[in-house]
Amino acid sequence: MNSVYSNADFQNVILTVLALVVLLVIVWCIYTFIRAIILFIFSHSKEENKKKWRNSIRFMIIGVILTVMLLFLVPTVLRRMKVPKYEVYTPSHIFSRAGELVNGLFNLGNVIKQSQQNSQYNGQIYQGTDSSSNSLSPQPLTNSSYNL
Repeated sequence: MNSVYSNADFQNVILTVLALVVLLVIVWCIYTFIRAIILFIFSHSKEENKKKWRNSIRFMIIGVILTVMLLFLVPTVLRRMKVPKYEVYTPSHIFSRAGELVNGLFNLGNVIKQSQQNSQYNGQIYQGTDSSSNSLSPQPLTNSSYNL
């Protein structure tokens, strides 16, 4: 349980929150861009649909500009507020934290594989009773009995 709280100091929490904001804006921009493309393709020269995709692109650009402003204003505001270790909140640190979060998200699929490998090497794996044997106790598997 201590490993869960090892990175739970104030700087890492703030960096994680800022990284999540950046990631959410990036995902929102990708969604908005795809939506604008679909609206453009299926607009059929209707002025209402053209207006929708133009507004989608505008909102996407505004979101990117606000995020960039956030990245550069947060360290300045924290320095003026005299927050200790304000130099930790630079855009490069925020993006590295966002990269860690994305890597952690993509590594969730490997958790099951790793836990299976760990349990394989921590103890013996047993299979059910053999039909040719009258013994009711489970028999340990050998390396030739299963394939990984």
